[in-house]
Formats: sequence, C-alpha cells, structure tokens
Amino acid sequence: MHDGHRERLRNKIRKSGFECLEDHEKLEYLLFSFIPRRDTNAIAHALIDTFGSYKKVLNAEVALLAQVKGMTENAALFLHLLPEAFSAYLVPEKDAQLTNTLPCAELISARIGRMREEHYIVLYLDDACRLIKTDVRTSDERKKVLLNRDALVANAVQCRARYVVLGHNHPHGALLPSEQDIEATNRIAQALGLVGIKLGDHIIVSEYDYYSMKEHGEIVEAVSLNGSFTHFAENLIRRENDVAEIKRLRVPCAKRDR
Repeated sequence: MHDGHRERLRNKIRKSGFECLEDHEKLEYLLFSFIPRRDTNAIAHALIDTFGSYKKVLNAEVALLAQVKGMTENAALFLHLLPEAFSAYLVPEKDAQLTNTLPCAELISARIGRMREEHYIVLYLDDACRLIKTDVRTSDERKKVLLNRDALVANAVQCRARYVVLGHNHPHGALLPSEQDIEATNRIAQALGLVGIKLGDHIIVSEYDYYSMKEHGEIVEAVSLNGSFTHFAENLIRRENDVAEIKRLRVPCAKRDR
C-alpha cells in the first residue's frame, strides 16, 4: 500500500514539480529515503501539527524533530540541515566575480541571512572582484558581534585583497543601519584606505531582503595619505563631519522604522 502511494507522489512531482505539493506532501517525499518502511504521510502531518508549517519544521532543532512519533534521528538531522544545504547551493562559484551589490548581497544572505543570532561576514576580494576568502564572526554571550578593525585590515593586507565587503544580519529588526553601524563602517573604510584597499560596501541582510550602505550614500570615501600632513588632517576633519551628517540624517529614520 505504501509503495503504491509513494509512486503516485513521485508521478505527481514528475508531472508538475516539487513546488506543486502540499506542505505535508513535501515532507512526506523528503522522508521516503530515511524512513523506508513506514507511512511517512502520517509522520508529515504530525510534523506540521507539532511545528505549524513546512518552514518551521525545517527550522526546528534536531532533538525536537526526533521526538515526533515515527521520526528517526537520521531523518531529523536531514530535515534540519536542508536550509543549510540550500544556502550552500546559493553561494556563488569560486571564480564568480562579485562586481556589484546584488551578487555580494546574495552571497551574504546565503551565508548568514537566516541565522537567528547576529553574525558578521567579511568578503576579501582580489583585483578582479573574485572571492579570496570569507571570515564569519558570531555573537558573544552578550549577543554582540565583535569585529576587530585592526585584525580585519591585517587580514586584508595578508591575503592581498584589493576590495573588502562587509555584511551582517538583522535577525529581528529593520534593515536600516544603526548609528554604530555607520560609525564603525566608516572607520573601517578609512583604515583600509590608508593601506590602499577599498571598502566596497556594507550590506545588511535578513532572510529575504538586503540593504546596501553604499547604494544609500552612507560610506564616505577614505582620505588618502598623499600630500602634506596639513592637507590630510583637513580632509580627515571634513570626512568626519560628513559621517556625522549621515548619522544625523539616517538614524531618526531607523528609529521610526523600529
């Protein structure tokens, strides 16, 4: 009886695709290989009843999934890892060129967009905007992400990066940058600029959307060391005033949106 039902479900997918299935049918099909001799239809309904939706099932912890009647530990681990597998699939190929905002935002969103805690990611790019390496930082026990500016610049120099792109996620809030985001980003931009590396962008992501600080004019060009010390100091003061003005204009909007 189960074999006949499973074949009918496979034929439905062959005819109309996976997206045509009801939520419980998607789970039922995904469980075929991990629970071969049981009625996965009943298990799928139990999962939906327990967690509320297909998405919430995939976001559930392994231990909680395994407690549902009929589930196995291997099946629970498989379902739990599916979002991570999807994210890995969305990461661009190693030789892909990250020449504008969209591919950078897609990569950052794929890596940290669905995380429930705040994460920071740093993309180090070469002259052709190809990815050299990434560095992901997680929040500490105070739920704060610590990003060391000097270490970031040192890493960029060590891997011979030409560009750096920052990213972090806002799991429970608006995508607009905070005053601290604007201040820290521009200090990093200036520090990188002093060693000839350009901060390409700082992209804030959620699971389904992104916000580019570059596109919104919130990253001020770094001041060059070329010229006299007096000229450098004057330009640096002017730059600090520009950053202060951006914070003054942007932060009230961010507070209203929260």
